[in-house]
Amino acid sequence: MNMKYALSSMLLCLSQFCLPGCNDNETPSNAPGGEEIEDIIKSYDWQLEGKWKYASGNDSDFSQTLVFEKNGKGSYDDGTLEWYCSNNQLYIDFDNGKSIKDCNYSFYGATLQLKNPQLSYILDCPFIGSWLATNAHNHFTGSTFYYTFAPDGSAECFTFNTSGIWESQKYSWFRTQNGIQLLFNMTTTKDLICQADAEKLTIQGDGEFNHTSPFYGKWKSVYSQDGIINEEDENFSTIELYQRTDDDYFVYFKKDNKYASFQGLMSILLPNRSLLIKPADGNDPLFLYFRFYYSKDSGKVYLELSKDNSFTEYTRYEFVTAL
Repeated sequence: MNMKYALSSMLLCLSQFCLPGCNDNETPSNAPGGEEIEDIIKSYDWQLEGKWKYASGNDSDFSQTLVFEKNGKGSYDDGTLEWYCSNNQLYIDFDNGKSIKDCNYSFYGATLQLKNPQLSYILDCPFIGSWLATNAHNHFTGSTFYYTFAPDGSAECFTFNTSGIWESQKYSWFRTQNGIQLLFNMTTTKDLICQADAEKLTIQGDGEFNHTSPFYGKWKSVYSQDGIINEEDENFSTIELYQRTDDDYFVYFKKDNKYASFQGLMSILLPNRSLLIKPADGNDPLFLYFRFYYSKDSGKVYLELSKDNSFTEYTRYEFVTAL
């Protein structure tokens, strides 16, 4: 072996130890001319993990379901994918040869908004929906009566004022690794340390909530603007509010009547604080305004209904049983 060959072999071995190595989060790239450029630093945003269902966008033929796993693997409708993040952008490679690159993205509640292509997906997230304080109708002891978390990031929190009338505060909500962060007026935040499953939401310092609405069930009249209503009084009544997969249903019974005096399809218009009822007899739709009232004396929460939003005339109903 001549000296020139030995020297070249030594330099080759030395270069193999001196070149910077690539760890699991870096991928070397080359420019068209062959020069090495800055490595791609990969990361995996925990907020992307989970199962996402297509919500809206410009391309209805795009994947209806995306599943991102912790390790950068995943799946879509009928195949597998690999994904990572770099420079706050999302990269997805599908096994059918398609890909998404340099994609800016953002989160609003349980909604993932992709910028390019412009698509929206909703996470299979247990926080979504309505949450009523456990046993609130019969023995309310917490500070919060009712929460709603919409997929688009809007939220509402219902409490009671000093007069016992419910009031609400609207927020934007975001997922955190410890639960939920509420944002008010783009300036004030409140962190909820919480966990949820299909049936129950537990919030540290705020108690337990059931995945339901405060409206549904059987109710009996107990009070009005004129005073106490007893079961033997002529103005005594009961109502039944049913939750159904399509339209909800409202039934009204007068005193001692076995058959409904009034019934029809019902829509709960929470922003308007009203029930829209379409009578089964085909008459004009009826609006009933609602609010909830908390009595410190009884520890119960009541439903109040009125034909006008001033509540100058109203009927207060006590919860009897779930239906």
